[in-house]
Amino acid sequence: MHVALSAWREPRTYAIGVVMLGMSFAEGGANDWLALGVAEDHGGGTALGAAALATFSVAMTAVRVFGGPLVDRLGRVIVLRVLALTAAAGILLFILAPTLPLVFLGAALWGIGASLGFPLGMSAAADDPAKAAARVSAAATIGYVSFLGGPPVLGFISEHIGLLNTLFILVVLAALSGLFSGAARPLREDEKTPVTAA
Repeated sequence: MHVALSAWREPRTYAIGVVMLGMSFAEGGANDWLALGVAEDHGGGTALGAAALATFSVAMTAVRVFGGPLVDRLGRVIVLRVLALTAAAGILLFILAPTLPLVFLGAALWGIGASLGFPLGMSAAADDPAKAAARVSAAATIGYVSFLGGPPVLGFISEHIGLLNTLFILVVLAALSGLFSGAARPLREDEKTPVTAA
């Protein structure tokens, strides 16, 4: 119990949590509200709304499938920063685009940007084998609460200021994710918990 709770007292856990929170909000928000934004706010109708959501999903899945070598080459921090910037730019383009082709481009960039925040955050939380279980549990809790709770919160806010205006929140959260991504750097050996012989 002490080890499990100790993860919640570590600044790095919360910094990784911010990375995961921003990307989980971006993913969950897209899953619940992207199609509606295209259909109603951009006047595309339900068919194009579904197509835009599919564009987002395909882009996100492609990066998750093929992004491993990129992370190996550039490192978690650089990849997370680039993806956070991509997500923020994609959401902004989605909100402000004057034409539907640009809306679809925004959806694709949104999906690319939101793709690896959660899995790379989990990987970073697991860097120290001795404390991996507790840290992964804490980080996953932050990520899943954001993923599940974020869309209803966005929906509530959108009732007051409109859906597209609400999506600016995701831009801010994606930017925060990028700012905190330095916490995901691999731990040095001297930063890990010493393994004591039984």
